[in-house]
Amino acid sequence: MSPPTDDINLSRRAFMRGASLSRARQASLGPAPPWHQGKLEIDRCQHCDAPCVSACEQSIIKRHPDSHLLAGVPYLSFEERGCTFCGECVTACPMALDAKQAEPKLGLVKLEIATCLAWNGVFCISCRSHCDYAAISLDVRMRVQLNEDACNGCGRCLAVCPNQSLHFHPKGD
Repeated sequence: MSPPTDDINLSRRAFMRGASLSRARQASLGPAPPWHQGKLEIDRCQHCDAPCVSACEQSIIKRHPDSHLLAGVPYLSFEERGCTFCGECVTACPMALDAKQAEPKLGLVKLEIATCLAWNGVFCISCRSHCDYAAISLDVRMRVQLNEDACNGCGRCLAVCPNQSLHFHPKGD
């Protein structure tokens, strides 16, 4: 049997790269806006003018790009700030949603200890000062601790982390 040629390896790489890109095109870029969790009607959202996007006072509601399988469907982007649960997206949405329900749990924020400044000898409380839900505290050694029961996944701590040591995980992950 002859050893594999470079052509075969390249085609395998291309195949695997294509498969991973295909999976990425199908995955949502972020969680659904609050009160829309499990209620988004993809076809309806794709053909909507997306008043939720312009109504969001934090400007964190985005739409999936045209090249994405979920093109036009709204999602939360925590790149610059988090959700305040103001309810404006619900008021603007043509679907019958109720903003008077309790604040939904969007997901969880997880900490990567290896890159967290506080866990590596540097005093840092950037994330803690942005958490209004007491989900982030410090231990006796001034290291960040996450309380998963208190975290609602609002994402307000994500953008302020200087090392991107916090990561959002949608419900069910």
